Amino acid sequence: MRLQLGQLSEVRMGYHIRGRVQEEPGGNALLLQIRDVDDEGRFDEMSLTVVDVPNLENHSLRGGDVVFLARGVARYAFLFEGSQFGSIVPASYFMVLRVKDAVEPAYLTWAINQDSFQRQIESASTKSAVPQITKTALVELTIDLPNFETQRRVAAVDRLMKTERELLQRLQDRRSALLRAASRGTSR
Repeated sequence: MRLQLGQLSEVRMGYHIRGRVQEEPGGNALLLQIRDVDDEGRFDEMSLTVVDVPNLENHSLRGGDVVFLARGVARYAFLFEGSQFGSIVPASYFMVLRVKDAVEPAYLTWAINQDSFQRQIESASTKSAVPQITKTALVELTIDLPNFETQRRVAAVDRLMKTERELLQRLQDRRSALLRAASRGTSR
């Protein structure tokens, strides 16, 4: 079944900060900016900027939210699984998709990152120096939604593939370190 994102989730805009982002000691939230996140959706909470956000409950991420980078050349989604250090608020170039009951958040994340959906994003994006997609355009884009069990299986396989990529990268890094050590006549 093919459905629009607006049917599958509530789409929210990230928090808009006027002017330059500055650390606010004693603030109530951690601000997630583009520079903080890699293309796999990983970020270090300890490096986020502390800010004070009014109406924090309306802006902070919840576990299970799908965070979508709506601005720039590389537009991707990642699953927010929760915070250890406090409320995290995404900046305005992110959109937050809070899924409805019929959707597995990890599946929606996977579906958004697929080439077919990325082509839809490209077609619906503004043609400017910094391409972006509006909330109005995003909610109208469609994905195939299989039954819930299939969604869970796809999400599980995707999670395993990410783990495999991370392990392969660590293995490659370790091999390179061993080769450098061997070239110097030492071992670690």
